[in-house]
Amino acid sequence: MEWLLWLLVFMLGAALGSFANVVIYRLPLAESVVTPPSHCFSCGARLTVLDLVPVLSYLLLRGRCRHCGHRFSARYALVETVCGLLAMGILLLLGPTWQALATFVICYCLVIILFIDLDHMIIPDEFVGIIAVVGVALDVAELVRRGAPAAVSFSEWVGPTAFTVYLPRSLVGLVGGAGLLLLLGFVFEKALGKPSMGGGDVKLAGAMGAVLGPGYHFLSYFLLAVVAGAVVGVALMALRLRGRRDYIPFGPMLAAAGIAVLLFGDTIVPWVIARFTL
Repeated sequence: MEWLLWLLVFMLGAALGSFANVVIYRLPLAESVVTPPSHCFSCGARLTVLDLVPVLSYLLLRGRCRHCGHRFSARYALVETVCGLLAMGILLLLGPTWQALATFVICYCLVIILFIDLDHMIIPDEFVGIIAVVGVALDVAELVRRGAPAAVSFSEWVGPTAFTVYLPRSLVGLVGGAGLLLLLGFVFEKALGKPSMGGGDVKLAGAMGAVLGPGYHFLSYFLLAVVAGAVVGVALMALRLRGRRDYIPFGPMLAAAGIAVLLFGDTIVPWVIARFTL
């Protein structure tokens, strides 16, 4: 019956993905994510359980409203599928642990951020805050378990006396991550003659710094996002979908790179570091 367990995990993740679709659509419009209940945007009919079974309803109804035949975007099913696969993958990689739950929460927030920034070029502070809080909470738990070895240490000499300051990795990563994006934005602003990095991007990098901490994991995350942004930007300009002075949201690259490093960091980080360091 193991297949049934995995099916239930997928459906639970997909159901959360269905709610993520509501948040992605309504939050940027300052609408309640609770009321009114889900309904067809064309005919206004309230959607019932038959219409809202994650992924399955979309497939059985061929992506159309059961009442008026209006076509729904395939992205609804895509978000549900992604969240379902994330739930399965995280459970498979980390097992039924608190770390797995925290990782899913972070990835779930990143999925929402990715699509909202893609649509509206904004990154909601609410979900950035959740990521940062989870990162700090995980770090505090690690500090309680391991003590000083889990912190970042800075040694200084004052006269003949040496002393060591221990700082939480999450806080150092938060400041470092936000600072690195600020620096990148400053460099691009000087090079291009216009603002190139939004405040949401800086906050998200800081939040991911709190999760990943200072070190190779965050560096790999940063490099992946930058390279992905460059590749996407060049491709869009080559296809004439964007001009040289058009803005391209960077949040989706930060979000996708974050999910990749969180799930496959043990494989990705050595590969990235080997290619970007001397």
